[in-house]
Amino acid sequence: MIKVKHWMGSAALMTILGFTSIYGAPVQTVHVDLQSTTGMIPSALQQRMQASVQAATSYIYKGKEVEEIQAALPSYEKATMDIVDRILYGYTVKGIAVHVGETMDVNIQIEPYGHVMKYVETTIHYGNLSPYGKQLVEKDVGPISQRLEQILLGSSIDALHWVKPIAQKTVRNDLEGSLPEFTPQVDIVGGETGQVMVYLVPNGDSIHRTDVVLQSNTLPSAFFYTMRQYYEKKMRDLEGLPIQFVRRHQVMIEEDIQKELNQSRSVTQFGITIAPHLEVGSDTKLYLQVDSSKYMIRGEGYLDMGRNTDSVGIRLFTGVHKGPHAWYLETEFLPNSLHWKFKPSYVYQFSKDTQVGYQYVAPHGRHKAFLRQDIGNRWSLRYERDLKEKENEFAIAYDVHDYLQLEYIWKDKDRWLRLVGRI
Repeated sequence: MIKVKHWMGSAALMTILGFTSIYGAPVQTVHVDLQSTTGMIPSALQQRMQASVQAATSYIYKGKEVEEIQAALPSYEKATMDIVDRILYGYTVKGIAVHVGETMDVNIQIEPYGHVMKYVETTIHYGNLSPYGKQLVEKDVGPISQRLEQILLGSSIDALHWVKPIAQKTVRNDLEGSLPEFTPQVDIVGGETGQVMVYLVPNGDSIHRTDVVLQSNTLPSAFFYTMRQYYEKKMRDLEGLPIQFVRRHQVMIEEDIQKELNQSRSVTQFGITIAPHLEVGSDTKLYLQVDSSKYMIRGEGYLDMGRNTDSVGIRLFTGVHKGPHAWYLETEFLPNSLHWKFKPSYVYQFSKDTQVGYQYVAPHGRHKAFLRQDIGNRWSLRYERDLKEKENEFAIAYDVHDYLQLEYIWKDKDRWLRLVGRI
């Protein structure tokens, strides 16, 4: 009989809650203050739970007549406690105080079931990134562990369904500006020591292949073979990273490489300048421009296909340069005819991609003027004019790699393909 009366009372109360009185002064606003008896509830969790309780209590009280609520206050308080108990899973309501008026204050005290999180261990998973890639990403991750501790410490172990969405949203918001190329996924395992796993999933296209191109107008590339091998290995560490992430960090990566280069023996002892430039894409290339500030030493050999006369040659370039000016001697040996040529030369670097120059050819006594023009990272054009014989020579060249070049040459009466090997 008591159960029936209790059921009828609850049913009557819910019936009352479902209708808005049209008499007297109605409740206009409801303010909820949610506190924990342990005093350890995290502020972010408290705000979310308080917002849910606020919506429920507003539904119960808003629009009801103040005198009506005051007359049945114990029943209203009990109904409120029952509803809040169901909403705040992981916590139980220990007390409630309702201050009735057009602006109502509802003070609720809650207590967590059982144990709460006392410690938080955060692990960030970087997938298959290299140690160098992980190092770059870590700089953008920031203090995620501290933020997660603020959300989780003191929360009920049974309230993970409340905590997990807050943690996910917080991490996403924190990384949205600092690490937009990755999407974080958060997983939480409850316990007095909570385990938090943050998985960083790359967005967009990633770098698939890397290469190092070593360029020098003054020194043999072979001298820097070990350096090239080192940076080939270092650049492979960028593979798997999102292209946009590496582009955003391009200046920083180039600065790190420049600091390494400035401490190398070549720079500190021999006065060589080495400038790195990163070209970022699906195939990412690191260009190392190596030059001596004073001297020019370079060698090459060539083989002509489609030409019978002097089709094999060896050249050595030695000289000095200052600013855009260079003076050098080109020494050429022709094994087929056992002839030597000596070519004192002057070159003016008109712009980054353009050179103009003059050359005297001994022992034949010829004078040549020439123009060289780069038209890309690997393509270049050359024009020579023999001022004595009134002959023109044109060439287009492609650098297969640092040590091999293909050059197609045509003169007024002849054409051939030249294979140039550099040392």
